[in-house]
Amino acid sequence: MHGHAPNVMPSSLSRELLASLPRRRLHGGRNLTKAVVEVVELPDGPIVVKDLALRPWPVRLLSGPLQLDREVLAYRRLEGSTGVPRFLGRIDRMAIALTYIAGRDLGAVVAGELQAAFFDHLEQVLEALHGRGVAHGDLSRRDVLVDADGSPYLVDFSTSLVVGPDADPLTRFLFAQMCRADRRALAKIRRRLLPGTGVEVPEPPALYRLGSLLKRLLGRVRR
Repeated sequence: MHGHAPNVMPSSLSRELLASLPRRRLHGGRNLTKAVVEVVELPDGPIVVKDLALRPWPVRLLSGPLQLDREVLAYRRLEGSTGVPRFLGRIDRMAIALTYIAGRDLGAVVAGELQAAFFDHLEQVLEALHGRGVAHGDLSRRDVLVDADGSPYLVDFSTSLVVGPDADPLTRFLFAQMCRADRRALAKIRRRLLPGTGVEVPEPPALYRLGSLLKRLLGRVRR
């Protein structure tokens, strides 16, 4: 955690107050279903705000708040974990606040720039996450930050799945599939950014293979 980021969100932080504070946009969401992500400058340091207020109305009313619910659940389960931003609070139904991690995502990293130790550390973060019952579900280079000290952070848990010891068999099956997908995604990232190291990428989980097949079939029907 860098930039003297607050450890707690001020109780007075509201949408009205946010509108009056300096901010800069990190990104406007990968698509129209994703939250806008901004760094907001509080008097005692920056925080990150994920906000759905500017998304189309179906997202604001339906899928968006459910994504935030899922993300809040994941961050609360991961409280105190290494390599994950800290959840500071929910501003309203459309926005949440997180600690700010000063760094860049792996989409801005060129092949060969990072050492194998970084990816070993990232793998440890991912396995610890799985061990606490959280699967990321859609891991990409943009979901991995490298901070000023060269440490990895995982972000964006809007597609995550959180399970407990009393989870039903179907949920446990889905969780196992998503964990396998996370490991496969990490292997692909490692292979891309550590060229020539002979990284083996596992086969996609059965559920993901089925999804890819259905996507191809639908593409042919549309043509």
